[in-house]
Amino acid sequence: MSRDAFFCKEWLPNYKLLNSKKIDELISETISNANLVLSKICNEEKPRNWDNTVQPISENIEKIHRIWGAANHLASVADTPEIRNIINKNLDKVTNFWTDFSQNKALYKILTNLRRGVSKTAHPQQHKVLSDYVRDFELAGAHLADDDQDTFRRNNIELSRLAQKFSENLLDSTKATTITIGSSEEGGPVKSLEGVPEHVLELSKKEAKKRGVNGYVFTLQPPIYSPVMECSTNRAFRFDMYSKYARRSSDIADEGGSFDNSLVIAKILKLRYQQAKILGFSNPAELSLVSKMASSPEEVVMFLKDLAMRARPFAEKELEQINQYAEQVDSIRKIEAWDIAFVSEKLKRNKFSIDSEELRNYFPLSKVLVGLFRTVKDLFGCDIFEEHGDRFDIAWDKSVRVFKVVNEDQITGYFFFDLFSREEKRGGAWMDECRSRVKHSTGIQSPIALMNCNFSQPTQGKDVYLTHDEVVTLFHEFGHGLHHLLTEIDYLEISGISGVEWDAVELPSQFLENFAWEYDTLSKISKHRETGLSINRETYDKIHAAKNFNSGLQMLRQIEFSLFDILIHKDLENCEIMNNSQIYRKVLDILADVRKEISIIEQPSFVLFPNSFSHIFDGGYAAGYYSYKWAEVLSSDCYARFEGKDKREKAKLGSSFRQEILSKGGSREAIVSFRAFMKREPKPDAMLKHLGLMEA
Repeated sequence: MSRDAFFCKEWLPNYKLLNSKKIDELISETISNANLVLSKICNEEKPRNWDNTVQPISENIEKIHRIWGAANHLASVADTPEIRNIINKNLDKVTNFWTDFSQNKALYKILTNLRRGVSKTAHPQQHKVLSDYVRDFELAGAHLADDDQDTFRRNNIELSRLAQKFSENLLDSTKATTITIGSSEEGGPVKSLEGVPEHVLELSKKEAKKRGVNGYVFTLQPPIYSPVMECSTNRAFRFDMYSKYARRSSDIADEGGSFDNSLVIAKILKLRYQQAKILGFSNPAELSLVSKMASSPEEVVMFLKDLAMRARPFAEKELEQINQYAEQVDSIRKIEAWDIAFVSEKLKRNKFSIDSEELRNYFPLSKVLVGLFRTVKDLFGCDIFEEHGDRFDIAWDKSVRVFKVVNEDQITGYFFFDLFSREEKRGGAWMDECRSRVKHSTGIQSPIALMNCNFSQPTQGKDVYLTHDEVVTLFHEFGHGLHHLLTEIDYLEISGISGVEWDAVELPSQFLENFAWEYDTLSKISKHRETGLSINRETYDKIHAAKNFNSGLQMLRQIEFSLFDILIHKDLENCEIMNNSQIYRKVLDILADVRKEISIIEQPSFVLFPNSFSHIFDGGYAAGYYSYKWAEVLSSDCYARFEGKDKREKAKLGSSFRQEILSKGGSREAIVSFRAFMKREPKPDAMLKHLGLMEA
């Protein structure tokens, strides 16, 4: 694979040819070239302008972003010892480059001077790019004394190593933990597996066969774990699954603590506090919010506690119903955390005559994709086509599919769909950038998105059927993808999701989720496994009636995570002088306090969710997990304009949403884009109404 083949502007990169040796070569080459360019910019004695400064910087750092992003993406979806080794080998080199770049005093001065000379009115996008560069240089310590810069650099390198270790520990702990149950004498499922859905049993038999075991092997992957917790009638089995899942990456995990993240968490937090203090902030939360919509940690705490106060009465009623129903249907006198999903699912079936696993029969993935693409076409006017043929056989796994997005006969972008769970793939659902839109001398480089879910693997070539929750997840990730793919901004640093405040980046994804609850959409995406019919109005009404089932409890759970996150980044006083064990104990103390104030479900002491909280310890959500709720206020407010509208009116609103929010990327503040679409400031009423958390 040639260098140009991966960095091409007109074609797609071939991930199959991107082996560890080639990644290593490209990382070294791109960093070396970038350093030569930066040195020339800083040392040449000639007037600096956009074309001879920002343009070459942008072109060179894009290449580093692309190859390092590709390496980390492969580690997330196709983990191997080789890819791990190459990432760990180059971690310091890449971190050093970014630290050198963003602490370069000469470059900081050049960019600051350039910003002064670019009119915000005449050239708003260039001004935004330069303003973001100057802010990020200051947040990286470009203005610091040399000694402080050196400390900051060392901390950055160590933080990169720790984040990588956290990710590896979580994946390894999850892979190392299974439950094996033998077959009955007749060869069929044993009594202890009653209630477990057939497709889960098939996957578990397949896993057992792979491991040379007679019976069933249950992993902790989402397509296995969630249905077991919701459907298994065996309380002991549910407890076993729940406790193993809750103890992952801790010193009490099943593999004996080999992949314990406790001290990794402590080290990460200590370094984050040091970095914030070096830059003159009181804590990492203050530092994090400089580039977000929220103005202060205190504002975030108030926002979360206000939502908790509004949600609590609803959550208490929901828990009371679950407790009452538990005693009726399963003689559970004291409901425990591992009973909640099971009893809730039974209660939902009873209350709304709806069964999540039965609903799965309505949503074959092939039909869901056709309906999703049709919905996007109706809203935003773009067509989506799958690419076929040998030249598109370029992904890391044979199940990955490639699609193109077309608008007015022009290709606006491509995306890779990686939808199925695998042992070497991390859990959850997410969107990665492969390449961003940028205007160059010969035309426009189209963006490429990498969209990932963890649905059940197809068995025997059959279509995969999704739960409605999985349908909602698919729409969510596709919203992120559209934000990246429908941008019309020509500058790399602010096109797509680049340059968008973190607490606004969920707006398009949460917005698109809402359409997965509309009758018109469900008619497009459903086709019953046996009858071949789409969802009828009666079934839809049941789904919609159940939409906000346990929404109060779910809200409190999200607030528990969010408040825990902001407080450990705000209230770990004297963190720098504590040892790692003391820091971790303090983290658990803060978690206990948050649970005492927010949660109404008692969690066992072995639930060590911080040890697997990858969003904040190996992701961009540190002191920013509240963003999901913050953005939900924005997205619900926007969606409320679409409610009750006919197809023509929705298309008109969709065009406006695309123009004012999706196309603008990070070219202006998110609140400006929101106001341009809504013609006013945001209000929380629509979110609370959509979640059923307002009194009628």
